Amino acid sequence: MLLLIFTVERLKVIILSAIRLKGSYFMKERPYHHGDLRHALIETGIDFIKQKGEEALSLRKIAEICGVSNAAPYTHFKSKDEFIVAIQKYIMDLFATELEKTVIEYKDRPSLLPMLGKTYVMFFYQNPFYFDFLFSRKNISIKLSLDNADTDENLPLAILQKAAISVFSKTKLSEKVIQDKIIAMWALVHGLASIVVMPNGEFDDNWETRVEEIIKSISIPYQTLEEKE
Repeated sequence: MLLLIFTVERLKVIILSAIRLKGSYFMKERPYHHGDLRHALIETGIDFIKQKGEEALSLRKIAEICGVSNAAPYTHFKSKDEFIVAIQKYIMDLFATELEKTVIEYKDRPSLLPMLGKTYVMFFYQNPFYFDFLFSRKNISIKLSLDNADTDENLPLAILQKAAISVFSKTKLSEKVIQDKIIAMWALVHGLASIVVMPNGEFDDNWETRVEEIIKSISIPYQTLEEKE
């Protein structure tokens, strides 16, 4: 009987010790280099916000999910607010990368602008969370002056502006008209993006095919360029 009691008490001690060591155990099982940890924290943060919302987010919870100490995230982010800004920049960089790929593929071709528009819309169609997360924030910069095309403050928008300027500069259009066309182009693709991410939106066709057709149907200047080619 005494042996049984001793065995049970010993088992309790072992279980409690294992629980206390859980954090350090996972850190040994999932080691991170500093660069890898920052990336892992950001991607984990995105998944967390998708599932539980931004209000429930904390660096401590993200550290726990990643299996690192509570202090580890603070080597990369001073606060939750800074972490949120880093997530925003991470998504913007992903977005810019997709647009840059399109610029490289369709450079000097009349279809550059419509295909950039399609890339814009489909990026958010494939990642609807990104749209709400980015454009619901007050700190995002939307400057439509032609002078802002050379800044990296809003890189995706700057890429669209540069591409449009490169196309329209070959025409005799004034800067004001070019600016108007860029604003109209951005309004078109941003508006389409807001439609395709609607959770209750219904459409009886393939968005990937129709988005390109919709953009081209409205973009008369682009069609004119194609005909000239």
